[in-house]
Amino acid sequence: MQQNKPRVKSSASQRDQAYLSLQRLLILQKIPEGERLREPQWAAELGVNRTALREAFARLEAEGLIERGPATGYFVPRLTLSDIAEIMQLRIVLESLAIRVICGAKGALQKRLAPLKIACDQFERFTIDGYSLATIEADRRFHESLIEAAQMRRLSLLYYRAPLPVIHRQVTEENNWRQQCMRTLDEHRAIIRYLQARNASAAIRQIEVHLNRWPMIPMK
Repeated sequence: MQQNKPRVKSSASQRDQAYLSLQRLLILQKIPEGERLREPQWAAELGVNRTALREAFARLEAEGLIERGPATGYFVPRLTLSDIAEIMQLRIVLESLAIRVICGAKGALQKRLAPLKIACDQFERFTIDGYSLATIEADRRFHESLIEAAQMRRLSLLYYRAPLPVIHRQVTEENNWRQQCMRTLDEHRAIIRYLQARNASAAIRQIEVHLNRWPMIPMK
């Protein structure tokens, strides 16, 4: 009887796996700024060959999520306050467009807004349970759902093809972290209420307040 041999992942599959895994970690700022991305370490950690990893690195460099070093290898770039402010302004532009489209859409908004409400519920649960990484992911999912609710294919493509890091405050005390999370949750839910009322101007003002308060805190 012939035994089934374990499947070997294709080069393209390994490249996509490396790219998606690293993109997620970089967007969520889970790799320290300034850190060198060493090929042997990351190839072993992600379970991919080094050729696939190099292809993923090249794609991430093109997206601005990593930078090539002065000699060899890639590094995670350090974000200045100016960089952070620019990221937030770009997000405000894209998400404000989504808000205008949603508020001007015909028909009921309940189905469009359901993923935003789910993201809020997840964010609240993760905050209560103290899962910091999960809260960051739920935060990003809220903003992704806002873009998706506009149902504009090219807007979604632009948002996903130009991944912008999730900038979050650096806090050391648990009570301060929970306080900031609950403020974020209140702002997310306020945005949903304005969308339900089709009040685009109020929703845009809220998204501006929500995103503009983050660049005031220097990143470590």
